[in-house]
Amino acid sequence: MPQIAAGDPGRKDMTMSRARIRWAAVLAGTAVLAQAAPARAQAPVEPTGAYLLMVAPEEGPVTAKTLWCGPDGGTLQAASRACAQLAAADGEVARIPAKEGPCTLEYAPVRVSADGKWRGRPRHFTRTYPNRCAAIRDTGGILFGK
Repeated sequence: MPQIAAGDPGRKDMTMSRARIRWAAVLAGTAVLAQAAPARAQAPVEPTGAYLLMVAPEEGPVTAKTLWCGPDGGTLQAASRACAQLAAADGEVARIPAKEGPCTLEYAPVRVSADGKWRGRPRHFTRTYPNRCAAIRDTGGILFGK
């Protein structure tokens, strides 16, 4: 093996090469440590309540909306207000007080249903009303509204 003197340009190349190797080793070690301790992912939050709300008129199309409570959301526009009503009724639609107000005497039967869970317990509600107005009024004015 040839001897390289301290001031020889070949020695500088070899020293630079070792520095690069050390730097690469430091970067590789950092990458390994970063993968060994990944950031902790947040566990998914199970909602307090989750419902499928359906309105089925005797004549006409069936409509369906979703509702989640805690955090509030879904396709029902008034989700926060509906969730407040359900919270006061422990998730039981039948326990939500009726909204005061008149409805016409029009006979156009509509069947409404709310199927889901509240605090992990199953909740089911199905009832037929003489018209959509009566269904909305008698279930608190929000859940089955347009």
